[in-house]
Amino acid sequence: MVQIYTWAYQDWKTISKETLATVVGLPDGITADDYKAITGEAYVAPTTQAPVTISHSAS
Repeated sequence: MVQIYTWAYQDWKTISKETLATVVGLPDGITADDYKAITGEAYVAPTTQAPVTISHSAS
């Protein structure tokens, strides 16, 4: 699978870094090291953040 992702990113330009990052760690995906080899940049795992809730009080 790594070769297909390499071609898709480097040669065909049919996948973005952001999309490529979504397959890191998946069973049929790539590793963080593969991501770096393909893109030339270190993989940074996405952070999850709870949604911010703003409450307004009626005056």
